[in-house]
Amino acid sequence: MKILSSVLTVVLIIMGVFLYTSKQNEKDLALDLRAQYTNRLSDSSEKLSELQKAVQSSTVFKDKAAQAQPLEDIWRLTSEIRSDIASLPLQREFSNEWMNYLGRLGDYAKLKGQEKVTDDKWLVVTTNVAANLDEFSYEWQNATTELLAKQQSFSKWQKEVKTAQPSKQWSGMTKQVKGYSEADFPLTASESDDQKKKDLQAIDEKPKTEQEVVSNMKEMFPKFTKAKIVTSTSKSEAPYPFYHIQFHEGIRTGYADFTKKGGHLLSLLVERPIGEDRISQEKMKEKANEAVKSFGFDDLELVETRENHLVWHVVFVRLDPVNDARIYSDAIQLKLAKDDGEILGVNTMEYIQKEKLPDQKIVAIDWNTFFTSEAKVQQERLAYTENNQLQQRLCYELLVLKQTDDQSHTFRILVDTETKEVLKSELLT
Repeated sequence: MKILSSVLTVVLIIMGVFLYTSKQNEKDLALDLRAQYTNRLSDSSEKLSELQKAVQSSTVFKDKAAQAQPLEDIWRLTSEIRSDIASLPLQREFSNEWMNYLGRLGDYAKLKGQEKVTDDKWLVVTTNVAANLDEFSYEWQNATTELLAKQQSFSKWQKEVKTAQPSKQWSGMTKQVKGYSEADFPLTASESDDQKKKDLQAIDEKPKTEQEVVSNMKEMFPKFTKAKIVTSTSKSEAPYPFYHIQFHEGIRTGYADFTKKGGHLLSLLVERPIGEDRISQEKMKEKANEAVKSFGFDDLELVETRENHLVWHVVFVRLDPVNDARIYSDAIQLKLAKDDGEILGVNTMEYIQKEKLPDQKIVAIDWNTFFTSEAKVQQERLAYTENNQLQQRLCYELLVLKQTDDQSHTFRILVDTETKEVLKSELLT
């Protein structure tokens, strides 16, 4: 009996130590995540102030060269703030509206830099944008200051953000930004069609149950088979119905969204510490290709990789089954951990939308007369991309080397196969 009591005592001590260690690890992870989110909130607030200055500066200059830097700053800052917002656990409707507004502002600045927007139209729009950003900045500072000043626990922050009844403050800001979008950047006919596509109105499949979607997620991501899972359904006013799945497994916490119709994966975001080990770029590509195939995507090609000190960002695009052209608007983005290549992020929204491709003539072009004698076409293939009216156009995608006695540059150029219009020209090196 004494031996049994001793054994039970040892077992209880071991269990106590294990539970304490697990709880401490979970607490440390929550503190790390809160620190990350706090830094991102502060960064986005600073960038919003810089964006206000850039918009104001862009309305001062008429000279093209002088205006170039503010326009470049607007495009860069809107992209960076969108990236920050995408990684923050903010109220979902607000994040979507704010990212949409920033995206449209950045695109508009890019068009202005390409002289595809007149000075008069630019002045009208940016005058409104400047006033709206000043007003919105005040609301944003109040909301973020409240989050930071409370010093509340991570769990309370998460609960407040993900509640079915968001605070009036964030709901008010959602309506505020939506009003800005509709007033500053009214939709054209092509943009209206594009918005319908973004709202996934083309999906006409049998709805999946919550249990079916959770089961599908566990098949796609076996690491989360035993994770603690909480699911919720999108609100009635959402543009498309979807399931939101929150999960926690060991050092990992995150969420995934699946469409209700068809049960398609929309997005995945996983937060966990990144170790010191580093896999090679080739190994990372191998893991990325294995991942998209395991998700059931067999018509993709890897076209871009980017990295920072913690993760790799990888872009795949769909290939047209008829002509093998790359469809850049039908893309999937992955985020992989640098230490072991684990999938930490997925975005399939663009891929699921699937563009309707036009019937288009392919006119032969003599590149020797199209380019100068210093430029030589190194590679040619077909690809679809959007023109200024958001219409899909079939293009020749070219890698062009321009070489002189003292230097050489490589360009990526997309030329409309029917009109010969240059839709994109990008300096690579």
